[in-house]
Amino acid sequence: MKVVLHLDSEKDRRLRLTLNNMKNLLASLEGRPLEGAVVVNGPGAQLVTASMDMDLSEMITALAGQGIDFFVCNNSLSNFNIEKEVLHPAFKVTRAGVLKLVELQRDGYAYIKP
Repeated sequence: MKVVLHLDSEKDRRLRLTLNNMKNLLASLEGRPLEGAVVVNGPGAQLVTASMDMDLSEMITALAGQGIDFFVCNNSLSNFNIEKEVLHPAFKVTRAGVLKLVELQRDGYAYIKP
């Protein structure tokens, strides 16, 4: 199974919902394989810095440890003047979040926007 969750909101509760959706999906698969990704763009890029809420940071670290990939849009980082060095360490910078979503869907990932 392949799934990508998309976050473009600057609200902590939306990030928490997205992370919980991924966590619950992993749990419901009962050990079956999952190729999962979270793509953050737009105002959501403001949420994924190392100074984020500790609980959210720990959730991201735990999901990354379970093989979930995290991407943030470089265009959004530029628009919001966010330096790559301040990102949560699980996040990889992708040239354009929308392009990453298209690529993942082309590769068979189901798109979900919590």
